[in-house]
Amino acid sequence: MTVTRPRVPAAARSGRPSPSPVALLALVGVLYAAAQLVLVSPRMGIGWDEAIYASQYAAHAPPAPFSAPRARGTSLLVAPVVAVTDSVLVLRLYLTAVSSLALFGAFLVWTRVRADRSAPLAALLFAGCWLSLFYGNEAMPNLYVALGGVAATGLLVLAVRAVRASAARTGRGWDPGTRLDWGRTSGADRWRQWGPAVALAAVLAVVSLMRPSDALVLAVPLAVAALIALRRRALVPLAAVAAGLAVGWGQWLAEAAQAYGGVAARMRGAGQANLTGWTVSLVEHARALDGPSLCRFGVRCGEVSPVALAWGLAIPLMTLLGLWTARRSGGSGPLLLAAVTGVATALPYLFYVGYAAPRFLMPAYALLSLPVARAVTGPRPAGRWRAPVSALLVTGVLAHLALQGTYAYRMAAGTYRDRERMELAANALRAAGVRPPCLVYGQSGVQLGYLLGCDSQGVTQRFARRPPDRVRAAADRGAQVVIVHTRVPLPPYARQWRPLDLPGRWKARIAP
Repeated sequence: MTVTRPRVPAAARSGRPSPSPVALLALVGVLYAAAQLVLVSPRMGIGWDEAIYASQYAAHAPPAPFSAPRARGTSLLVAPVVAVTDSVLVLRLYLTAVSSLALFGAFLVWTRVRADRSAPLAALLFAGCWLSLFYGNEAMPNLYVALGGVAATGLLVLAVRAVRASAARTGRGWDPGTRLDWGRTSGADRWRQWGPAVALAAVLAVVSLMRPSDALVLAVPLAVAALIALRRRALVPLAAVAAGLAVGWGQWLAEAAQAYGGVAARMRGAGQANLTGWTVSLVEHARALDGPSLCRFGVRCGEVSPVALAWGLAIPLMTLLGLWTARRSGGSGPLLLAAVTGVATALPYLFYVGYAAPRFLMPAYALLSLPVARAVTGPRPAGRWRAPVSALLVTGVLAHLALQGTYAYRMAAGTYRDRERMELAANALRAAGVRPPCLVYGQSGVQLGYLLGCDSQGVTQRFARRPPDRVRAAADRGAQVVIVHTRVPLPPYARQWRPLDLPGRWKARIAP
């Protein structure tokens, strides 16, 4: 008789315990924070959108104009720092810590969905993207929407499992066509069912405060999945989804009525700002796979990089492989939900927004990293193909990290130089006597105003032919008005103002 011995892992044979998925995920979070500090300097100057978000609750600078499509989540995120200090360095260090903890928390949910190493690997793959590295310590909403999407899909899976487990514990068996009998459930059972749902509501509340439209798109596949899986017993997860959306959308709509002339006016303003309408921006997004950070306002995206395109095309292929692998092992449902939700979050930006910004696709990258990681960690073919396939997959992961790290370093280096020149210009303006009350109007006027503690009015392509209302109002109340520019021609009314040469390409005109 032949006896087949079970395969024993090498770690078990050597007596060393294998690291748990949670420990590996914690290591990924630490590496993510370290990579941000190394590849993207915490001394990076502040960006346009960052200055708008940070100024809303800053103690040292007035709030910059808050355009219709923006939401308050990012401003609330940075409020504890900007309310007490104007140091951009402190803000960067704070956001590095927050983003690393958020990465850990989002993928931690998936260690409960799948008790293997695919969640830590998915976190590593997403954290290694140049977008995750570049925006990790930036005051921008997209990273947190992406991580919120990862957490929300996992929590919905756990909520569905909790409902089914609670039904089984009542002794009635599982029948999706009947409602749960709350009278026959204990307090512990109710907490097991409500725990994931409460967490789901909290996560979606954060996402909806960051970007309400993204939260709405994210919620649709979650709600559909809950209805398919639970049918009449889907009330609890559906209520959690609705409650989370109500937080961000409620704030956004209330603010629309108070400050934007009504909901319809704010919706129109948001659509005009984002160039919304049926469009196809696949080519623009392909050109931006390796940067720049924005393909708009005259910024040329360049040609499509064959290497970056190959990386981008590998994502759907590896996603399909991961779903196929999971289906063979009998557990494709959670990963299918992640993949469908990831694709759903990308569709509006590919076919409804008339320009490309790579950060818009971060939720898709984060969610698709889960089935991609499953493709890497799944069963290997037996026989002579086992070693070559394993080597190919490991090489692919290392190539991904090296390529994306290179992109992140290049993007950060160029951005660092540009923002350093801007900070030198701010120092020169300060030395020239620009002090509050003041208003800075022009290119990068929002950032310069934030650094100087002034009101601001930004310009992207050209100055207005006449001073905007905000500029005239500042002059009327006695504030010092400064125009700053690089390549944009001066408006006629400012040509007689006192000129001031600034470091780098910057020039300024100070109103009499």
